[in-house]
Amino acid sequence: MRQKFQFVYTKSQRGALIVLLGLLLILGSTINWVKKKQFSDVNLIGQSSVLQKRLDSLLEQDNLKTQPYTYNPIFLSDYRAYSLGIPLEAYDKLVQFRASGSFVNSMSDFQKITGVSDSLLAVLHSKFRYPKLHFASKKTAPLPKQDLNTVTAESLEKIRGIGPTLSKRIIKYRDYLSGFSSASQCYEVFGLDSIVVGRLLNRFEIQSPPSIQKLDINQATLWELKKTPYITESDARKIISYRTENNGITVAILSELFVNYPNKIARIKLYLH
Repeated sequence: MRQKFQFVYTKSQRGALIVLLGLLLILGSTINWVKKKQFSDVNLIGQSSVLQKRLDSLLEQDNLKTQPYTYNPIFLSDYRAYSLGIPLEAYDKLVQFRASGSFVNSMSDFQKITGVSDSLLAVLHSKFRYPKLHFASKKTAPLPKQDLNTVTAESLEKIRGIGPTLSKRIIKYRDYLSGFSSASQCYEVFGLDSIVVGRLLNRFEIQSPPSIQKLDINQATLWELKKTPYITESDARKIISYRTENNGITVAILSELFVNYPNKIARIKLYLH
């Protein structure tokens, strides 16, 4: 009877075969990974090249647009003058020139004013810029000032910084004083900034005198005195007490009653005789 032929591997042969198959699998995986890595690197290099080209293009455009910074010599600081190599003596001459309110309109003007050398002038030529000249229009005559004691609230509102509330407050305070006796009394209006007062007095002045009816200091009652501008109830009682004890009082005596308030005395004298 014919016997079937069979391949029989020993235990060591089977182990070697398994190891060989494992090495083949590892080798195949490694080759596949290397191919993918190479393809990925090629893509990265390509992308990097595209990005670099875009960056170079942007830098080129920026360089074309960028202009060297220039300076108007009339506004040149001492530090900037030093950094540009302008001698201190030349800069001092420039400072004196611009203090007069004049302007430098050309490089020749700059050299004439400062006395810098031709070589330095050539270097500064690309560093300076000059404003375009405009023909000055004819100066209009300043507006005539209006009377502070007759101005309306609407006219006051034309002053920058004075609205409806402040304009009415100014008129009310003027009525309380029976008219402004001094322009400085505008500073006493509550809420009126000193800068705004300056603008106000550029447009208005006292042209008509106030209509003050002076009180007789020896006949005025307590109520009349304390209703008088700049006189408080305490001030009124002090005046009446003095004239009662001394059988009378004069306006000159007020300086003895209000020793520490010289400005107040000057104001009170506007309303008493």
